[in-house]
Amino acid sequence: MTKKMTWWKLLLWGGWTHRLSVLLSGIFLLQFTIWFGKEDGMWLAETVVIVQLALVVTAVFEHFPRLHWLVRGALELIAIVTINVQVLERYKVIDSMDLQSFFSSQLFLNLYELTPYLWFGLGAWVAYLTVIWFVEVKWRIYLLLIVSVLALCIRDSFSSIYLWPQVAAVVGCGLFLLILSHFSRLRRKDPEAWNRLADYPASIAVPVVSLISLTVFAGVLMPETGPLLTDPYTAWRQFRGEPVNFTTGKGIQVSASVDGYDSSSGYSRSDTMLGGGFQFDYTPVMTIDTTHRGYWRGESRSMYTGRGWDESDSERRGAWSAVRPDFAVTPDPRQAAGKVKTVEVVQTVTLLTDQRYPVLFGAYAMEKMVDINGAKSGFEPLQWNAPQSELRYSERQPYPKTYTVVSQMPVIDEEALRKLPLEASKPDMAEFLQLPDSLPERVRKLAADLTKDATNAYDKAKKLEQYLQTAYPYTNKPDLSKGRSRDFVDRFLFEIKEGYCDYYSSAMVVMARSLGLPARWVKGYASGTSAYEEEMLGMTMDEGLLDPDIGGLYTVRNSDAHSWVELYFAGYGWIPFEPTSGFVLPRAVPETEVAIDTSTVPATPPDSAETDGSLITGKHVGWGAAVLVLLAVLAYLARRFQLIDLIAEWARRRRAQLLKQKIIIECERLLRIFRRYGYVREEHETLREAVRRWTKQSKWMTAELDTILQQFEKAKYGKTDVTEEDWRQTAQSVEKLRSQM
Repeated sequence: MTKKMTWWKLLLWGGWTHRLSVLLSGIFLLQFTIWFGKEDGMWLAETVVIVQLALVVTAVFEHFPRLHWLVRGALELIAIVTINVQVLERYKVIDSMDLQSFFSSQLFLNLYELTPYLWFGLGAWVAYLTVIWFVEVKWRIYLLLIVSVLALCIRDSFSSIYLWPQVAAVVGCGLFLLILSHFSRLRRKDPEAWNRLADYPASIAVPVVSLISLTVFAGVLMPETGPLLTDPYTAWRQFRGEPVNFTTGKGIQVSASVDGYDSSSGYSRSDTMLGGGFQFDYTPVMTIDTTHRGYWRGESRSMYTGRGWDESDSERRGAWSAVRPDFAVTPDPRQAAGKVKTVEVVQTVTLLTDQRYPVLFGAYAMEKMVDINGAKSGFEPLQWNAPQSELRYSERQPYPKTYTVVSQMPVIDEEALRKLPLEASKPDMAEFLQLPDSLPERVRKLAADLTKDATNAYDKAKKLEQYLQTAYPYTNKPDLSKGRSRDFVDRFLFEIKEGYCDYYSSAMVVMARSLGLPARWVKGYASGTSAYEEEMLGMTMDEGLLDPDIGGLYTVRNSDAHSWVELYFAGYGWIPFEPTSGFVLPRAVPETEVAIDTSTVPATPPDSAETDGSLITGKHVGWGAAVLVLLAVLAYLARRFQLIDLIAEWARRRRAQLLKQKIIIECERLLRIFRRYGYVREEHETLREAVRRWTKQSKWMTAELDTILQQFEKAKYGKTDVTEEDWRQTAQSVEKLRSQM
């Protein structure tokens, strides 16, 4: 029984590193046969089959390393010749061949009949054996992996062939081969540890295979992102002013000029045809140093065509006015100045690209321009449109590199807005209630059903906003095959049922208008990311550590291009709404006003001005003498009981206690970092015991861990005080270990 188990163990696990290396090399080469098979006119179908079967039989025979290499090679050669004969006969390329003819004078004639297919099979065989030898060294694996991934990615980018699954498989094989190379090195340098590992290979193989397979599988399923850099071919075509074909989803190409439609995210120049999908482009566009987080508003549109948004007649004509530095622009005549409270927001915008825009961006509502490119001049290209709250910039002039703008962000008083009655629309609101006659009735019905329980305009708008945020998932690549309706909003709400900001915002504007609520569509940029948010990454707003509307320096990228909604409320003007799932609208909060209770303030007697001056002087002298006596008593007590020394000693101990707490916190941070990398402190272990165990595993961290342990025990158990230098030394050691992990 024991011999049988030993035999099976040797059969299954003997030389398992070599077997895995052979298997991974075969899967690696198989990806290239799949690539060549996808190329039109490159390989015939029978050639692909012969090469793939040659790889399979080579992999099978190479799994028996105990066979003499001459015997194994002869068997592989015979198998490859047999594969060629069988495949070519099935594809009717050659006539049927007898086995006996290969042992007669017809041998060379038969082999000649198999060419050139036989050369492909033999080439695959040689290539397989070469790769098995090549991946025995780690630097060769890196070289092979880099070259292969570059070749696949370049071909994928410049053709209609979809090769990302092959890229994922190549990367996965490369990672496994690197691990096997590490095991081979372990076998040479530490035979004892290798023998223990060889006795129980599943203990390490199962978690490693599971982890890498899960990583590669998750990478394949991840949504695609736009390129951070322009590829050389596109840059060359753009430099020559030639059209560029943007491929979306492989097989659907959109021909576009340099200034035309781009399949990556960014600020749109035309919104007349909405829909489709896009790639996320994370290229930084601008930085905005602001006193308050905001949405950086660009333009608004009021005419919905059923396909997208266009300018209305009034927007085309425009009520343009000049802009002067530090002078307030003409406010929107519909914006009521009396009821609306605002918060002043100062923004300095710095452009990071040479891209030009038709507008300058800023928080709503802009009040005045401060400077352009750091100067109080050069305002001639600027034109202000009060009804649209747009700051137009002539595209004939160089776009400014930096500018500063002041805005008055409206404070949303929800209680006051809920008290507004549902009034009939004013005549000048007609363009913001416009809807095409072709709008399907089910859109109007959905809006009415969602808001039937709301008793005021604000609650109706909130009902629409909340429904869109929760009922439809966000995606940058909606499944357009589900769409049948000719109307963009109807298609989103009832057929596609997923999308990005343009889908959500357009749907809310259309549904709000169907209820008689004046609304307009707005586009610009979302807030972007602040340095504070990146530093506090991982902390939630519930912890109170991250103010969602804090000011600071925000980096805005092409991926932050966004659209949202503004609804008009009589007496309060335009109020923004955010219907897109996953987005949070910046909110302005007024500064807290300190209320003064005047009832406690004594009234000034009417004849106070005529009060005798000597009486006032006497009161002052009396109070002054009392204060001096009190100070003298306090000074005597302080000296008698050494109060100053006691206070100083208390402050010193308090500071030492805080430093001890800081050191303990740094040690807890180290434990969290180590846990992520597999260095876990067991429940029964003290920190000293854990450190001793870790330093035996990894001697390179001994010096730093000893320093941290010494300071921790001094802070936790010692009676002596710790100093600033002790805390600084602990923090530096923790940071050094974190950077080296």
